[in-house]
Amino acid sequence: MSKPMTEKLPARQLASCGDVSCEVLVNPIPRPEPDPIKITLKPKVPRVTLLDHKKPNSLAIMQFARQILQERGIEVHERILQKDDASTPMPAALLASLSQEPGLVLCGVSD
Repeated sequence: MSKPMTEKLPARQLASCGDVSCEVLVNPIPRPEPDPIKITLKPKVPRVTLLDHKKPNSLAIMQFARQILQERGIEVHERILQKDDASTPMPAALLASLSQEPGLVLCGVSD
């Protein structure tokens, strides 16, 4: 007579993984890894582009920041770019455009 399955595997030999730590041992779900992002710490051109995410009062804050920067002699694009809203990702075309900006890009106002 064979033993039931629970008797064949002692409980002390089973690992409890509450989260995804067991994936280190065996990963049944391959997770795609995004391409690394490249950032530039010092802009090539001393110019600032502002991007508003349309949160409450964020445009007013961006306008105020633009004014302060301009008063300090920093070149800032007159037009403040805007995303559709804060809850959606940046459109690919806008992201591609900003990735080519040689100056500093300041994105949004956060909580």
